[in-house]
Amino acid sequence: MKRFIKKIFCALIITGLVLPTGAYAQGGENGYAGGISSGEAPGKTSYEYQEVSFITGEPITFKGTLTIKKNLKNDVLVTTYRYTLANQDKSAILNREIYIKTQITKKDNGQSVEESYLENRTSEVIRVGNQSYILENYDFSSTKLIDHKPAIDYYAGNFWGRKTYRVGNGTGTITVEEDGEFYGYDQYWGSAEAMEIRYFIESSQKKGVSFDEWSGEASVKLSSSVVQDLKYVENQPDQISFSGGFVKVQNNESILEYSCSLPEFDQDGYATDYMITWDGSLKLETFPSQTRLPVAQINQIRGHWAENEIKTLYSLEILNDGIDMINPERQITRAEFASLIVKAAREVPKDETLTRKTTRTATSRKNAKETVISPFSDVQTTDKYYSDIEAAYKRGLMNGNKDGTFNPDQPITITEALIVFINALGLESLAPNSAPVTIFKDNDRIPAYARRAVYVAHKIGLVKGDDKGYLHPQEELTFARAAVLINRFIDYMRKDIRKDYRERLVNY
Repeated sequence: MKRFIKKIFCALIITGLVLPTGAYAQGGENGYAGGISSGEAPGKTSYEYQEVSFITGEPITFKGTLTIKKNLKNDVLVTTYRYTLANQDKSAILNREIYIKTQITKKDNGQSVEESYLENRTSEVIRVGNQSYILENYDFSSTKLIDHKPAIDYYAGNFWGRKTYRVGNGTGTITVEEDGEFYGYDQYWGSAEAMEIRYFIESSQKKGVSFDEWSGEASVKLSSSVVQDLKYVENQPDQISFSGGFVKVQNNESILEYSCSLPEFDQDGYATDYMITWDGSLKLETFPSQTRLPVAQINQIRGHWAENEIKTLYSLEILNDGIDMINPERQITRAEFASLIVKAAREVPKDETLTRKTTRTATSRKNAKETVISPFSDVQTTDKYYSDIEAAYKRGLMNGNKDGTFNPDQPITITEALIVFINALGLESLAPNSAPVTIFKDNDRIPAYARRAVYVAHKIGLVKGDDKGYLHPQEELTFARAAVLINRFIDYMRKDIRKDYRERLVNY
């Protein structure tokens, strides 16, 4: 029989808008059973969970909890998934425990490869009414490639599995075969995962003196997200020290859509040749959490066209010094831009459930004294922005000149800034060639080395040009324009990039 295609779309968007927290979810927080969870939260390992099972020949929705525990040692990760689920209307329960061992291999090119297999302790029992389905054998393997970029990790992977269940007291077997691919990214401002699986179900059960055999297909699409939005709230009283401020709002939402083609059963419970198509959907939402962000009192920029963008950077603690001296129309230096970009394009957070185990080692290393040497001849280790310049350089966000200088006090042009943004995202390959033609009327004035970055920046919506179609590539950035560009960069990482992982693979 033709194999069935089951698409699972898992979009996990976890965004952190304040300095202490960020996205730390790593792929697989929903497990590999085609269900949806209530979403990641700091310090939380147990989630509300739902999935649809087709093992009985009709879709049955199970709801309950999923608990995830992780243990990392010597580049080997062991993840335990425990499911406690039920369907009261069908008098059904599902208890599952899966142990997945993952070997992590770091490559010389900055990528990592993960290979996952099952531990022998895996178990699963499904009971529907008086009928039971006990997992007797489960073969599973998964491989994943992670491409580490300065501000984001992209990954793609494949997995395959085959489950064999014993029906009742040995009256038959049901086999469920699955294989699929998944794609995603992890970064400070958000994470997303898209997955596509194909399922094929075969059943052979003894009923009376004969065997009843049937096969079926099912399709599940799911999207899970933890989205943190930023909104400005005006205060109602007039007699208050600040007129309003930004609020970070986190909403966790998971949506599952399924369709399946399964046989019709006659009054005696035997499968017929007629196939029935089923479809439905599930949805999980958590109560939105809200966090007030710091308020910047920058009276001198009141009424300026970039007032909102500048205040946003202060609230996000990206711009946090020299409030009284801020002049939106002053040119921003390369050192100042480095300070902004390392805070806007923060490093990919580590999985919180794993970093706690390495706290003692990290602390002991931090206490070790090391001689600090500046990577640039014109940047001293005692300079105000030294640590930011060093971080921008080591992470591959910004480079210096061939003569070993950085020119920290020089202004930065718009094309130079766009190169930094695309370096952070690692999306240079979206350009068709090394020097593509952009849509801007002053394309010829764009330096050849910057063409790819400018092309990609326009493609993903970071830059649009002026009303007449000009980019003005050599224009030196002011604080105001830099604030607008950085806000647009953050919005792209928070919201826009995830659209590709949703809309390209599923109509959501």
